[in-house]
Amino acid sequence: MTTLFADQMLALFTILAVGALLGSFSWRGISLGTAGVLFVALVFGNYGISVPKVVMDLGLLLFVYAVGLQAGPRFFRLFRKQGLRYVIIGVAVALTGALATLGLAFALKLPDDLATGLYTGALTCTPALAAALDVFARMFPSTNAAVSVGYGIAYPFSMIGVVLLVQFLPRLLKRDLRKEEQNWLAERQKEMPSLVVKQLLITNQNMDGKSLRELDPHRLAHVNITRVRRDDQVSMVKPDFILHLGDVVMVVGPQSEMEKIKLVLGEETEVPMDMNASIATQDLELNSARFVGKTLAELQVWENYGVIITRIRRQGLEISPVGSMILEIGDGLHLVGDREEVKEFIQKAGGDTRKAEETNMLPYLLGLVLGIGLGLIPFHLATGVDVKLGTAGGAFLVSLLIAHFGRIGPLRLNVPAAAKNLTRELGLMLFLAGAGTTAGAQLVQVIQKQGWSLLLAGAVITIISVVVGLFLTIKVFKLETLGTLGALTAAMTNPPGLAAANNQTATD
Repeated sequence: MTTLFADQMLALFTILAVGALLGSFSWRGISLGTAGVLFVALVFGNYGISVPKVVMDLGLLLFVYAVGLQAGPRFFRLFRKQGLRYVIIGVAVALTGALATLGLAFALKLPDDLATGLYTGALTCTPALAAALDVFARMFPSTNAAVSVGYGIAYPFSMIGVVLLVQFLPRLLKRDLRKEEQNWLAERQKEMPSLVVKQLLITNQNMDGKSLRELDPHRLAHVNITRVRRDDQVSMVKPDFILHLGDVVMVVGPQSEMEKIKLVLGEETEVPMDMNASIATQDLELNSARFVGKTLAELQVWENYGVIITRIRRQGLEISPVGSMILEIGDGLHLVGDREEVKEFIQKAGGDTRKAEETNMLPYLLGLVLGIGLGLIPFHLATGVDVKLGTAGGAFLVSLLIAHFGRIGPLRLNVPAAAKNLTRELGLMLFLAGAGTTAGAQLVQVIQKQGWSLLLAGAVITIISVVVGLFLTIKVFKLETLGTLGALTAAMTNPPGLAAANNQTATD
């Protein structure tokens, strides 16, 4: 076998391909996924086949960088909103697993590297495995492989056990998931209400003779006035359009905001509002760099371009535009305006549609350079020990910040979702291939020396961690079942468990 795969590139991509094939097999919703690469690599490593360390390090770097870019845009906002209780759950589960590992390591006289690997495998946490390997590589280079061995031994029970628990937990708790879905959707509707279209008859005497610029609808409510009907003539409104009593205006916005604007303008009515042939409505996907990263107030689209943005579609949500909103590349804009002005605006804002599918390589690579540099900076502790974040830790922190702000100085970063997914998955597979072959070289030897007690130890760590997680989610924070499933699979960093949870609900 060693002779057949003498070429390292052939061996590497064979491991990736066979691992992906193994991970694609599913039985009752249970599959290895990307972790299939690890188990194939363990076999290859047992026969003396290795993956260069630089390939493993590159894979880890790309993996954590992509994870940070995906999490960054929502991470800080969600953390401020409801992060504390989930942080408590996550930290409690991690600490419980660590304490259980310490106790078992002492009882079974396990070496530090093997116990650390069991801990990361029992919590199915690949980033923790990566961090452990990085620390042991720098501090104890000769013991690095046993970390991956421990991970590979504990991982299967934890992954399968959590998946099975997720599928049976709603029945064990005797809870109605359908009812919880309806409640969750109702709450989401309150946070991000859908947009409605209303026609309002101007009956307020104070509005007679006022221009829309003076009225400034965004100051009063999060709505947009798009058309006006006067004397059976329907036309698009401009900032200097003068309102008169008896005019009928078309307003777009959330229902709650409609109630505010009705108090100012007048009563609701219903009349034909078909526009003349010179007025057009059209959807646009924003791609132009001259618009991305700027607020609607800065751009003054209505005043400068003669068109109205009535709604913005972003990440599956429909949003009412307000002046403080920052436009992002790929935003879907619904436009209303004079046909020629709409056409001109689309040419300026749409740009080359291929740009939305391209990665801005300069800020992308600059972020990696900054992350690697940050990870190499030593932090001096009072004990005299120098601690580093490591290249992966530095890259993760920098990617979170870049994704949150969307730029590095004047350079805006755009990484399409498909590129993030590819980078994350390929990086993880490269890392697991390297970790697996390194561990495979010692797997049989460790099992022969330690016996099947390792499997039992990994199972005990998983069970104790899960019990603590369930106690906090159900008894302490009293989360609904959907929240419990999400928090538990996150605390156990179990992607197959999350997939099993998603299969039970139509919500996200």
